This record gives sequence, structure tokens and C-alpha cells, in this order.
Amino acid sequence: MKAATNGAVILVAARRAAVAKSRLAGALSAELRRDLVRAMLDDVLTAARAAHAGDLVVVTPDDDYRALAERHGARLLLDDGTGFNAAICTALADPSVRRASAALVMPADLPQLEAADVRCVLDALAAVDVVLVPSGDGGTAALGLRPPDRMAPCFGVASADAHRAQAARAALVLRELRPRSLAADVDEPADLLAVRDRVGAATRAVVARLPASWPLLEANR
Repeated sequence: MKAATNGAVILVAARRAAVAKSRLAGALSAELRRDLVRAMLDDVLTAARAAHAGDLVVVTPDDDYRALAERHGARLLLDDGTGFNAAICTALADPSVRRASAALVMPADLPQLEAADVRCVLDALAAVDVVLVPSGDGGTAALGLRPPDRMAPCFGVASADAHRAQAARAALVLRELRPRSLAADVDEPADLLAVRDRVGAATRAVVARLPASWPLLEANR
């Protein structure tokens, strides 16, 4: 069952497919990396739409995602490609996003994302100013803001602490959640291996195309 929208918007930030996931370059061909990036976005949008009947936005410098976004009933906002935080700021400045009651921000590389976890974060966000989902490396896996301009996003290294500090300085009510499917993104070959049995259908189809000789797969058969 989809969550009540309560006027919230979900923002998914996606890098240009041709250059994304460069740390996988030694393990995957350029074609497989490109297809993996698109598949992960597909799975993230599938989970987000299953959880949320309201506004769903993909912010990206890549217009090639437009058809994929529209298939999920999502809008595409184009950014200038200068970085994740710049992309999110572009989206948060969009007039329709500014009119939303709240915004949930997440990256496009969470192929194991589950609708139940998205609903959990949205439900929590209805009662606080900020919902922080920290990643295992001290970064931020997802950030909920009510209203969308409640504070400036600062995703990146040690960003969980930065978001905590920013909320504390502004005396905002912050709640931390650690849903399993939001805990880790896919940047390295080992990341893909760790979640390959839990990914959505689109990513699973790409993983099935990996050569049997791929080192990480061979070592874990």
C-alpha cells in the first residue's frame, strides 16, 4: 500500500550514465556500467513509486533518463552536472518542490531499496524537522527535510556528522533511522556483491549478464 503523500516529494539524484560508477571500471565494461547505472535508478524509482503516490523527481544532468523517469510517473529536472549537492540544491529550488510539505532526498545507486523502508522514512518525516539515514562509512544515505528548505544538504564524506551539527545549531528536531535497504550504496565491486541477492529486478537482470569469470563472482560461488 502506498503511503499517504501529505504533500511530500521524493528527490532521486542520478549522475550521467556514461561517467557514473568509475570505481567499477576495472571490473565492468563501459556498457555494463552504463546499464547498471540505469538499472539501479529503475529499481530505486520502482520502490519509491510503490511507497509514495505523490511527487517523484529525478534530478540529473542526463536527459537520456527522461523516458525511464516518465515510465515511473516521475518528473525529470536537469542540473549542470557539477555534483550531488549542487544537483539537490537545483531540485530544492524548483518552485513545485518548494511548495511541497517535505522532501526525501536519496541517491540513485540503492538497487536493494525496499518500498517499506521508504514508507518508514516518510512516516517519520511527518513528525520531525529532519530525518537522517546515515551510511556505514559516515556519509548520508538519505535525508528527509520538512519543509524542503529546512537546511542545506551537504552529502559526502563525514556528512552524517555535518547534518547532525547543522540540525543542532538550528535547534531542529532530528530523528535517525537505519533501514537495511538504505544502508549501503553501490560504488565498488564488493558493494555490488554484498547486495546482489537483494536487488530489484532491473539490477538483477544486469548482474545476470556478468561474465562467469568475473573475479568477485567466481570467488563467492
